[in-house]
Amino acid sequence: MWWESLSSFQQVMFVVAVSSTAIMLIFLILSLIGMDGADYDGAGDAGSVDFLNDEPLSGIAGLKIFTIRGVLVFLSLGAWAAYLLFGVLHIVFVILIAIVIGFIAAFLQALAFRSMMKLESVGNLDYNNAIGKTGTVYMRIPKSKTGRGKITLVIQERYAEIDAVTDEASDIMPKSLVEVVGLENSTTLIVKKKN
Repeated sequence: MWWESLSSFQQVMFVVAVSSTAIMLIFLILSLIGMDGADYDGAGDAGSVDFLNDEPLSGIAGLKIFTIRGVLVFLSLGAWAAYLLFGVLHIVFVILIAIVIGFIAAFLQALAFRSMMKLESVGNLDYNNAIGKTGTVYMRIPKSKTGRGKITLVIQERYAEIDAVTDEASDIMPKSLVEVVGLENSTTLIVKKKN
């Protein structure tokens, strides 16, 4: 029978490879249906456990390599490599190659997840980040806070059109450059004409 024809080393590597691959597939399926407990912004329940986005045991250059997911990738690919290379190379080389392949796989997995996390964004603009920035008047801003106008500016790497008021004694006309000096409320900026 096939199983009896394998060496003890191959049997162990096969069990480790199949087990870790199966667990990775379960995690992948849970991720795809949204049941992985992912909580990227840290605002989850106090008692919740996040198995896939766990804190790393160690990291290299800011990468989370030795997480549960990273260890599963390491074990899976390393064990498959050891299982397949056994009998082709000396056992020492098989183990070294398996460790290197497992580490490279865990590193690439961490790199891929860091790249995916960079694609995430909260989506809400924090108008406090506009203070001190220069914008262009889009719609006339009435003098002495007697009404609202609009300005355009880049905030949080986005081009935005935002309501604005001014304390100045005269209206600020369209296409004028203005500087944001404060907030009137959570969605309205206070601006002054830029010299």
